[in-house]
Amino acid sequence: MALHIQMSEEAEKELRKAELRNKLSSIGACLLFMLLGGGLLVFTTIYIAGEIPAEFISYVPPAEDGPPTNAPVQKELTQKSSAPTAEVSPSVIVAQGATAVNMAPVNISTSEGLDFNTDIDMGLSMDGDLGAGLGDGGSGLGSGTAGGSALTGNLYDIKRTRTGSTPRDAIKVNAEGHVVVADQYKLLEAVHNFTKNWSAGSLERYYKAKKPLFASNFMMPSCNSGYAPIAFGEDEKTFKPAAWVLVYRGKVRAPKTGKFRFIGVGDDFLGVRFDRKTVLEAGWIIPSTYQKGKYENVGTSKAYKDALKAGTDSKHRGYQVIPMDGIPNWNAGPGGLIGGTVFDVKEGQVYPIEICMSEIGGLFGFALLIEELDSNGKSKAKYDKSGKVLNPEQHFDLFRTNFSMPNEKELLEMINKTKFKMKSLPMPKYNPDSLIWTAVP
Repeated sequence: MALHIQMSEEAEKELRKAELRNKLSSIGACLLFMLLGGGLLVFTTIYIAGEIPAEFISYVPPAEDGPPTNAPVQKELTQKSSAPTAEVSPSVIVAQGATAVNMAPVNISTSEGLDFNTDIDMGLSMDGDLGAGLGDGGSGLGSGTAGGSALTGNLYDIKRTRTGSTPRDAIKVNAEGHVVVADQYKLLEAVHNFTKNWSAGSLERYYKAKKPLFASNFMMPSCNSGYAPIAFGEDEKTFKPAAWVLVYRGKVRAPKTGKFRFIGVGDDFLGVRFDRKTVLEAGWIIPSTYQKGKYENVGTSKAYKDALKAGTDSKHRGYQVIPMDGIPNWNAGPGGLIGGTVFDVKEGQVYPIEICMSEIGGLFGFALLIEELDSNGKSKAKYDKSGKVLNPEQHFDLFRTNFSMPNEKELLEMINKTKFKMKSLPMPKYNPDSLIWTAVP
């Protein structure tokens, strides 16, 4: 005999009600825990954690990346002390002062073996003060504020003694602002004596402008010679606009290994000494050709330019005359820009450099570029049959010690603040992505 057990209808209803209550209780408990968790998170974030205060760390560029300066050396990194905390606060780094910041090369390598050699070489040019606001490190004759990667320039008045007095046999200047013909050789003699060995002592007998300027590129296409004393903060009534010599000095770090040469020109003169060797003489006067008591614009003579082209000038072997579009005055004078002596450098090595300009009176100007050559010391640029360069913007770099570039508008604004008004300043073409020869103390 078989037994059959069956739940009554009332009992089955009660069981179903119990199951529904259990399900609703579970859902309610889940929602309650979610609300409690979210509330706890919001409460912790707003009322307990709060905002993590920002901490400022002052960064002072190391002395190796700044220009020559007599200012006291500061510690590289200073940090305001703070109480110990378990939290990690974000740090904001700011530069002290409006100066250039130079960062050493940074090599980044991933754990997977991928090597990104990212070289970061920064030399940001900031505006500085210069007398009445004339100039900065990126345009003109430079900035009156030391800082960043720049060369130091000093202006000498060959007409006066170091104390500012006028000797009996001083160079005389006429009403037009030119050295009188009879005294012109005295300026050339002074430049010749200096560039024989580039000794600062040979210029110390003359008056030196009280304040130096700091320049990161060297481009002044055309301007009245009276602008130079004003840019250096001198009184134009005392420092007459003729017979002056301007010298920039410093050390630069080679950006890469290779063969290079400077390319430039100056009115009346531009000279460069690199690694204790004169590697460029260019302009109307050529100091190394000076003969005692004589003044001659050798650099613009047909015989001299022909000798450079033929390679027969014993003092300037390897020089090249390079005419270029956009510089008619220089093409008509020295024949264009002048390519100088080839020299070798090694990446990262530091070399001394001096750059000299001089003016006898009237208009002055200069431009300094640099070219990387092939392994045989030959130019990579293309030239037409007349010797005119066809693609300077691809192969001719602006010689610069940071990221600055000359700005025609800025130059005109600076010059036109004085009485020496200019309408335009045509510049030679060059590679806008030029290498940076960082200046170091």
